[in-house]
Amino acid sequence: MRALREVRLHFDVVSPYSWIALMQAERFAAEHHVRWIVRPVVYAALLEATGLVGPVEVPAKRRYTFLDVQRAAQRAGLRLLGPPAHPFRSIEALRTICLFAEDPGSVTLAARIADAAWGEGRSLNDPAVLTEVVASAGYDAEALAERIADERIKTRLRENTNEALRLGVFGVPTFVLDGEPFWGHDRMEHLADRLAGQVTIDTELLERMLDRPQAVRRR
Repeated sequence: MRALREVRLHFDVVSPYSWIALMQAERFAAEHHVRWIVRPVVYAALLEATGLVGPVEVPAKRRYTFLDVQRAAQRAGLRLLGPPAHPFRSIEALRTICLFAEDPGSVTLAARIADAAWGEGRSLNDPAVLTEVVASAGYDAEALAERIADERIKTRLRENTNEALRLGVFGVPTFVLDGEPFWGHDRMEHLADRLAGQVTIDTELLERMLDRPQAVRRR
């Protein structure tokens, strides 16, 4: 039997692309002998730390993003309704996933929570929605709001986000295999190739390219 390879999965359920990745994660793991290390992160904190803005915060990109998400969802065979508002506060949903992140089935729980927003059009700001999804996934949902307000869970989410920044993560979803990042649900194929040993990285070439000067800088 092939040994499972550990891959860190950094995501925020506010991202439709994280949703698409999560909905494919269980099948991908089975096909490519992967064990997911589930790492919910605060996307807004990544953007702030790296000086970026989310695509839906730019008017021209907002329309395109929702157009692109429709195409990507159809290609993946997913029903898309979209959340009642976007962007939305995802902190409680992320803390809920943190609460169960060490469980082997946590990636499936994360997918169900993301799908409640993107596939079913429900608000993850409603505690009753989170409670229902957790219970329907077979987890203990009693006093969920109080448990995710525990300082240890809050700290875990902050640590996940800081860990992602240390690994060079700037967007979601990002998969990290042996320190090498793959950004975007559409890079899961690249991750599969890397897992299969079909792609090798010339690190010397990479460093030479990074050392080259920037001939033009935008103000």
